[in-house]
Amino acid sequence: MSTTHPHSPDAPEQSICNTLQRCLPPPVLAPFIDNFQLLEITGAGPLPRLLPGTGALCCFVSGAPLVVDDVHSAEHRHLSRAFLLCNRHHVLDLAATGPSRLVLVSFRPGRLRYFSPASFAELQDHITDAADLWGASASLMAEQLEEAPDLDACRLRLSAFLSAMLPRPGEARLDLMLDVLYLSPSMRIADLAAGAGWSMRHFERMFASTYGVTPKFFARVARLQQVARKLALEPDCTAGSSALDAGFFDQSHFIHELDKLAGLSTAEFVRGVRERPHFYNPQARQRYLALLSDKLGTVSSGSFRSHNEWLAPLSGQQVSTTR
Repeated sequence: MSTTHPHSPDAPEQSICNTLQRCLPPPVLAPFIDNFQLLEITGAGPLPRLLPGTGALCCFVSGAPLVVDDVHSAEHRHLSRAFLLCNRHHVLDLAATGPSRLVLVSFRPGRLRYFSPASFAELQDHITDAADLWGASASLMAEQLEEAPDLDACRLRLSAFLSAMLPRPGEARLDLMLDVLYLSPSMRIADLAAGAGWSMRHFERMFASTYGVTPKFFARVARLQQVARKLALEPDCTAGSSALDAGFFDQSHFIHELDKLAGLSTAEFVRGVRERPHFYNPQARQRYLALLSDKLGTVSSGSFRSHNEWLAPLSGQQVSTTR
């Protein structure tokens, strides 16, 4: 069921042109999908700015097409009815050209691989037509979503579509390590590898071959995304306080990383987050932590030193950090 109570964290978000609703996936998809979203767009105008990220978005559009601009290369592109975004290194501005409807699937970090025959290395930093991944079924899904009367109907159709693709084999232990790093990006990567019983070199090789980026780069982007999420969801917080909360050592560390990862100044970063709509899910971190805690409770004691050891940094306790 969709959650649309006017004062709840998942209530529809109003802007000049748009109404946004979110809902959760069914339990079978919860380890892979963060949420589904329905954006009703009443006219031309700006949509979210997509910063370098850790997850993936699958978008189904009906009505006027969407366009995307790469902030740094100035490349301008019209998007197809169904497309996939797996952005790691670019800053992309989405925009509507007229009245339209956007149905969005937000994949948890690393989980798109369970639904895609293509690797992350092939998909990252590209805008991929969904039909190139899933053939005619993607076009059929787009048609079904266009006819869906509301978000609950979209949820049912998307859930059936995605559930039919499961399972694809994967290394569950590696996913668990990615989850820990996503929620606690300042954790020492060497400690994470050692806790799983792997050498640092083996962990880095496995991580990069599976997810398309190194664990260090993933952690840097996850930390930057924590700042963006807080700025989007908490109007009273500042970039400086949000950066410190996310694990940056000081303002200069944040400014340096922001420039290296996104090529933006602090003012540009804040404007891009706060002056445009956003896709951030207000309850995503809490739900992710609950899922991870549940996973850690099912891991045998021989696989990890201590469940409490891995939950400690996620609960705000002091841990070793690395730049």
